[in-house]
Formats: sequence, C-alpha cells, structure tokens
Amino acid sequence: MERKTLPHLVRNFSTTVDLYNLKYDEGNKNPYLNLALKSGAKPKQHIQQASWNVSLKKVSSSKTKVTVFLEKIIPDSWSKKEVDTKLTKSTGKVEKEIKEFLLHYKNTESSRELESSDSSAIDTGAEAQATTEIASFETKTAKKKTVSKKLQSLFIKKQFVTLPAASDVFTKLLQVKPTQLECKDCKDGKYSNWDFDDFNMIHANMNDGGEYYAIQYYGNDIVSGLPYGLLFNGSSASECKQKFARYNAQLYQTTVDTDENSSKALTVVTFNVNSTFVRLEFGNEYLTRVMISNKEF
Repeated sequence: MERKTLPHLVRNFSTTVDLYNLKYDEGNKNPYLNLALKSGAKPKQHIQQASWNVSLKKVSSSKTKVTVFLEKIIPDSWSKKEVDTKLTKSTGKVEKEIKEFLLHYKNTESSRELESSDSSAIDTGAEAQATTEIASFETKTAKKKTVSKKLQSLFIKKQFVTLPAASDVFTKLLQVKPTQLECKDCKDGKYSNWDFDDFNMIHANMNDGGEYYAIQYYGNDIVSGLPYGLLFNGSSASECKQKFARYNAQLYQTTVDTDENSSKALTVVTFNVNSTFVRLEFGNEYLTRVMISNKEF
C-alpha cells in the first residue's frame, strides 16, 4: 500500500491510497477487493492498481468528517476483459486500516495523538487528550445500479429529444408539470424546471435564439435510462470520448464557478450528433450532467 502523508486534520483535504499488483486465484483471494467477474471468466485475475479516495472535511473547530470510497481499479490487459470494474467492491479492509491510521495519527508539529473510544466520536471534555476528533467515518464500498423510469420515459426512443421542443413536450414525456423560474436572459424571463428525487432537469429558450435542456444527477447510484448506454455515475470521460469518437468527440478540462469567489475544475466531453450539440460533464470522474443544445457550447 502506498501511504500518502496526511496534513493536520483540521484542514479540508483529499488524497488517495493506492494498492498495486493484487493477484487473485481460487486458493488466494486478495483481502482488499471482492472482484466481480463477467460470465465465463476464469478465477485467476490480476489487478494492476486499486485506488481508494480519502477525504477529510472540517465540520467544526474540533471535528473532522472522513469519507473513504473505492475510486477505481485497473486490471491488467488480460483481466480487463473478465473483471467488471463497476460492480467490484471493496472488502472494507482498506477502510478499516485508514480509520485506524487516522485515529492513531500523531501530528508532528504538536505531537498530540488522535484518540477515539468508538467509530464516531471522542470525548472532548477536560480529560480528553485529543484536540481533533473524527466526527464521522463514512465508507462507500459499492455503487448500487438502478434504472430510472423517468429517464426511460423521457428518452423513450433511446435517443436525445430533438430541438426545437416546447416545454410541453418534456412535460408529456415526464408526466410531471414543471415550475417556472426567473431568468433575465430567457424568453419571457422564465425557464422550466423539473425536480425529482435524485436529478433535476431544466429547459430554456434564450433571447439570442439558443435553446437547451440539461439533466443534473445528484445521487450516488449508477443510473441507466439515458440514450447510447450512458450511465449517470457510471460512464467515465475517457469511455465517452471513445464511444462517440465517430462524432469527433472532444475531451477537455474547464472550470465552472461554484460561487462569486471560487471555481472548480471540470472534465467535459462534447460532440455534435444529428445537428444537435451534446455536452457531457463529469464530477468525481463519472457522468453527472448531460446538456443538449441547438448551438455549439
């Protein structure tokens, strides 16, 4: 295991813990991963690299929230054909080791240890020796795969809804009435908004003649129902660039504003199909937003 040096726990921080050359066969199952094998796969497999994301977020002056999840696995060229990387799960051993490491981590500057009596809290009273506590320790060992009935209804022809399209077209497909939200650059000063449990959709006609609709996914599951086999929280940028290579798909990094004073990096894939411009956005490496427009982005 490659261990990264962690900063003082009062900072917001994200890093990875990487394991290399994990071998599997019938008599020797690696303790870190529960491999999901495709039908007919042989039991002997080799994983070149597995990476767990570790995020530390300050929630108060004395508490830090820790989140750990299996971020990616990279099989070797032979095992790549037989290992289902999307359904492979972490056994929880790495998460346990990271937790123990953090709870016993000694800050080199203050030489004061983190101590904990259970998985979620430390006594912060006068007798406590720790100055920083782990408020919560979350692990995400697997992603549930689901089918969105609303997305299936929206893309019933298994292709993107062509533009121009009135908001009533989307309302009929979704069978849900939108709310009208204010927009100074939109026709009539309004755009349509549909809210669902884990995704949001908007449709807008702009004053400059532009028209677009966009779907933003907020959940943690892998969700199908989009055209072309796209998966929310399951399709990666590199996979999509390859999938849409015949449409001259472009992959690039850009930035988006998160508020008036800050922005964040974003991976994007764009292409043009049937005179429709498509923009795919990837948060945390996987597809989280789809935008369809009648104008180039």
